[in-house]
Amino acid sequence: RNLTSKTNSTSGRPRVSQLPLHPSTCTQTSSTMSTEFTVRADGVAVLSLVNPPVNSLATSLALSLKANMEKLIADPKVKAIVITGKGAAFCGGAEITEFGQIVSKGPEGFKDESPTEKLCQVFDVVDGSPKTVVAAINGVALGGGLETALACHYRVAVPTASVGFPEVMLGLLPGGEGTQRIVRLAPLEVALPMLLTGAPLKMDKAVKAGVVDAIAKGDLIEEAAKLALSKPPNPVSKRPVIVATRFKVLGGALEMALNAATKAAKGMIAPYGIINCVKAACSGISFQEGVKIEGQEFTKLLFSKQSAALRHLFFAERMCSKVDGLKAKPAPIKKVGI
Repeated sequence: RNLTSKTNSTSGRPRVSQLPLHPSTCTQTSSTMSTEFTVRADGVAVLSLVNPPVNSLATSLALSLKANMEKLIADPKVKAIVITGKGAAFCGGAEITEFGQIVSKGPEGFKDESPTEKLCQVFDVVDGSPKTVVAAINGVALGGGLETALACHYRVAVPTASVGFPEVMLGLLPGGEGTQRIVRLAPLEVALPMLLTGAPLKMDKAVKAGVVDAIAKGDLIEEAAKLALSKPPNPVSKRPVIVATRFKVLGGALEMALNAATKAAKGMIAPYGIINCVKAACSGISFQEGVKIEGQEFTKLLFSKQSAALRHLFFAERMCSKVDGLKAKPAPIKKVGI
């Protein structure tokens, strides 16, 4: 019989969603973003991210993910863990509305830790699990969503999924250990464009690059569970940076990439922080030392005027399509002249 549990945190912006207590029968209304899990008969726990419509990584969801991961790791009946997203998306990234709360504390509020420190602790629990953890990517995995998948030991995805780091478009960089993990999986010629342009990868390219391990041919959860039971834990944080990447860095690849990025987007400061993070990852320092540098660079960008402006633009563009009281529908187009 399947066992089902869910953990909610009381923090975060409230949102109403329907969370099943049992896969086939029960539902309960929740006012927070959370995670829920079921334990299958074969001992594989399926842990779902729940924050419709795209399962954005709100603080409450991240805390719930950590709490449920710790439960599943401690449960002797659980043999392996699959993390997926509820609905059509795996995870669309950070809950950007929470950035305003962080910035309101001022940079002096983060002298001893980065704003993403607690998120990194969540990913460290996933990464350090003694039980194999597989990400079942059922849709988009962007930004913090891709970082969630990279914290897992393996990744299986549906053919229509996509992965990417769009943070640079907001004047930021991946602050959840993403800059340190991606260069341990993908060649530099794949990792750098992902970080510097924000362009997502389709699944064929993601598998070829090593970002995703396999594309599901049938049922995603079944294939992810089978992989989880057949493979030992293999944390990305314990893997070395690809040897070829180190040689390319020594040959000036980072400087060339930065020159190209600054020409393509003049005046942008985020590429400098991204290159510093990649350089740290390839310098021979430990994973956690690299994460510390990533946190420092993320903090600088988050409190920059440039990122504040780009975040404002992000919300303004979306508000333009929402006019209060406007109920009129567009008339059908009968003729078009050019």
